[in-house]
Amino acid sequence: MNNKEKYIAVICVFIFCSVTLVKSLTHTPWFDEAHAWTIAEQLNLLQVFNYVKDEGHFFLWQFILYPFAKLHLYPYALQIINWFFCSVAIIILWKKAPFHWSVKSLITFSAPIFLCYSIIARCYSVGILLLFMLSALFKDKLKYPKTYALLLILCANSSLLALFGAIPLGLIFLYEIIKKSNLQKKDLFITYSILLAGAVLILYQILNIGQWETTVAHRTLHISVKIFRSVFVQDRLAVNLLLLSVFAVPILMYFKQNKNALFFISMSYFFFLALAMGVYGCFFWHTYFFYILLVVAFWICDNGEIRTDLRRNAYISFALITILLILNPPELSKYQYIYNSNTLSLLKFIEQDEILSKANFLQNGGNYYELVPYLHNKSFKMRNYCSLKENSDYNLLNISDNKYCANENAMWQAKLHPEMLKNLVDNNTYTFILNRTLETKGDLVEMKQDGYSILFKKYKNFDLHSFWKIEIK
Repeated sequence: MNNKEKYIAVICVFIFCSVTLVKSLTHTPWFDEAHAWTIAEQLNLLQVFNYVKDEGHFFLWQFILYPFAKLHLYPYALQIINWFFCSVAIIILWKKAPFHWSVKSLITFSAPIFLCYSIIARCYSVGILLLFMLSALFKDKLKYPKTYALLLILCANSSLLALFGAIPLGLIFLYEIIKKSNLQKKDLFITYSILLAGAVLILYQILNIGQWETTVAHRTLHISVKIFRSVFVQDRLAVNLLLLSVFAVPILMYFKQNKNALFFISMSYFFFLALAMGVYGCFFWHTYFFYILLVVAFWICDNGEIRTDLRRNAYISFALITILLILNPPELSKYQYIYNSNTLSLLKFIEQDEILSKANFLQNGGNYYELVPYLHNKSFKMRNYCSLKENSDYNLLNISDNKYCANENAMWQAKLHPEMLKNLVDNNTYTFILNRTLETKGDLVEMKQDGYSILFKKYKNFDLHSFWKIEIK
């Protein structure tokens, strides 16, 4: 790196770190961010590890949050940890990646990294850092086999999307160990032991995810092609498929020069598309990870020696992909929900009300989960009316089977499972429900049961939220 490139690197890294730190600290965490913190805050380490069956994400992110969650350092610890991982990943990119400074600049300020993963505090930032570390060490992996193996299993356990990159990197690593290395028996044993332990951890978690069958059973063609519907242009499936095809041709022709890069991108994208089309309809924060995997593939392929027209054309396609991702905003409804949460306004409204500030709330819904990490020093409490557990003040985890739950509608819950709701109501401590404003006739709803009635009395509205006092007569 010459002096000019060093100056550019310092400026770009400084701008990235400064802007994303401010954006992170002024961003109100949304449901998925708050939920991961709540898991770490309310469960012990063994429970966190086993919670994958309900969560669908691996344990590493919650393990990282665990000590900070127990100290109730929300939300700043969550935001700074996530920002730190992305910032270190960018520093490694500038120091170790073989790209031209212009390509590094594009990656640094790309929509996935600059606008999404560095701000939304999720498990994906850990995966990005570990994938970049694995890429930086790729050429020297046989010199440091134990370190590379450890990075692989950490990456695999950070998220399902990062696992899709770790699997082909691990297979390439194993192939080169068998075919090319002269490792000492001790190093070989330790390396294989690390990889075996990581594989066992991953298999245990994947086999225990309880959402696979129900999710796959509800797939439709509309959901299966969702990943392509708004990649570059909103709600233009045919246009996006055409653009992807045009960009893919020069990139794949370039990767053909490096079998490791071609193998990596083929396998990782196969898993990625299998998930998106066959199991889970990805949202923009999932879809963006295809870009991270593409960066890793270019990193593997570009060893600084290839200077061909194929390389130039591939990087033109890569640049166009990066620019289009910046110009194309995520789906508006999800973007507004994630980046413009009104959680703090709702929290302030509750705290300033004499009755609500001392109430017990029954709720079920993503908007209200966002409140939970703020409640450790508050005088009001919340409980998920769908949960049967008795071991937590908030009791928002380990949700019971959906047959016992009317999501986000406590009135419907009272109609379907009145005894379950009745057992949670304490008339002496002003039990309220938090629901989005409901279309009801009047401010009183009565649901009669054998020997008692459940009364819902509207108390106040705030924004899109309604507060209803619950009484048992």
